[in-house]
Amino acid sequence: MSSSHTIKVRKTEKKAAASSSTSKRGSEEPPDSQEPLFAPVSADMLGITNMDGPATELLEAMAREFLKTTIQLAAKWSRHCSRHKMTVQDVENVLKYQQNMGSLKIATVDTLNMGINQMTQVQGTSGTSGIWTFQKMDVDVEKDDIETFVQIPRELRVISYELVNEGQPVQSEFTPNVDDEDGNYYEKNGPAVMAPIQEKVLPPTSTSSCLSMFRETVKCAKSDQKVGLKHPTLEILTVEQQIFMKDIITVCMGQDDKKRHEALYTLETDAGLQVFLPHLTERICKSISCNISQRCLSLIIYAGRVLRSLSHNKACDMSVTLHHVLPSLLSCCVCRNMCLRPETDNHWALRDFSAKTLVGLVRDHVDKRDGGFTARRLFDFAHRIFRDPASSYSMIYGTIHILQEFVTESNKKATWLLAELAEMSNRCKQTVENGNRMNAQSLAMQEAAKLNQHIVKSEGTIRSRHNIPIGGGGVNVNRRFL
Repeated sequence: MSSSHTIKVRKTEKKAAASSSTSKRGSEEPPDSQEPLFAPVSADMLGITNMDGPATELLEAMAREFLKTTIQLAAKWSRHCSRHKMTVQDVENVLKYQQNMGSLKIATVDTLNMGINQMTQVQGTSGTSGIWTFQKMDVDVEKDDIETFVQIPRELRVISYELVNEGQPVQSEFTPNVDDEDGNYYEKNGPAVMAPIQEKVLPPTSTSSCLSMFRETVKCAKSDQKVGLKHPTLEILTVEQQIFMKDIITVCMGQDDKKRHEALYTLETDAGLQVFLPHLTERICKSISCNISQRCLSLIIYAGRVLRSLSHNKACDMSVTLHHVLPSLLSCCVCRNMCLRPETDNHWALRDFSAKTLVGLVRDHVDKRDGGFTARRLFDFAHRIFRDPASSYSMIYGTIHILQEFVTESNKKATWLLAELAEMSNRCKQTVENGNRMNAQSLAMQEAAKLNQHIVKSEGTIRSRHNIPIGGGGVNVNRRFL
């Protein structure tokens, strides 16, 4: 009985403590109707003491609403600017925004000079309920029509002063609009004080060197210059063009093979796709990046076919979309893993297809403009991945075709590339032998065998193209001097 009694007492104590805490919380909560604070203080500062209760409450509500809105917008502004704390700059930006939007009427005007003295009382009204209006200001249009303007004389004698020094004209070597017979007009009617023209004395050219001339030019040049830049803007597509682009993307990424081939043929032959090109390539490249992260091989292949059809279209200028297309094709070539089952899925075909599309695009649309600069950059990029110890065999597989096609025409560099390929082939053979010795069919062993086959095929192509005999490779060449 004593234990049950103590348990009941403790429960009642907990309930009393909970009720007291809830009563304290309720007392701390702000009431619904608060007394005005801002409006009376502001009125006292301005010397206004005749405000009644409703007016004070209205002004208080407006002040609180404006302050709440300003704080919310300033907090949003600081969050968009990635700042942890709200600053004065955020509040100033919000006030400028509200002023530009018209929700804030701020003007530096004299409130006492509002034209109250010019108001007249309406007839028939008197007392405190009188009506006051401004005086009518009518414009006398007939007076302006009757006035005559001063006629400008037809014969004018204009004297122009080419130089001015401190507001005074300076005598020049010639006086335009002056007759030959009255050549001394300037001397007769000119000002009394004349400033002679100071001739600029230059140092002899023999004593001034190129370095000193350059230094003098830099001293006289402006250090700060304003340059106006206009960002490139994409043309807005019409409703029909948006529907056409949506249908093309839906069919090319769909399951119907017949419609997909028809759509790809349209992209390859249609001469009016230049307007769609920036929008279409941007969406296709975003699709490639998203499907690579999701490891959806089929959709990556469909998107790569769209880029290949656009690159084969002779009427499309792909130079405006290279910043989207080239990274996407390189990702398809050297991505580490693009499918869920790399041991069974044929991602090798996608790497070959993307590399061939990249090479054709650079040769058709880029090499003619930059003289092979982009091709050299792609060769260096592929070689870095080729030599990187962290690169997998599948990543190296995607660089072989790029190295093969973008190697220079010199036999010296082709011989060096053959030595690099021979070294990688020996590495692949060693991996395959180690796997056979241990009787383990691993993924690395399959990738090494596939890469070795591709290297052997590429070596034959390079030797036949540069007329290098079979025993001509294997020379160690320092790449810095190529």
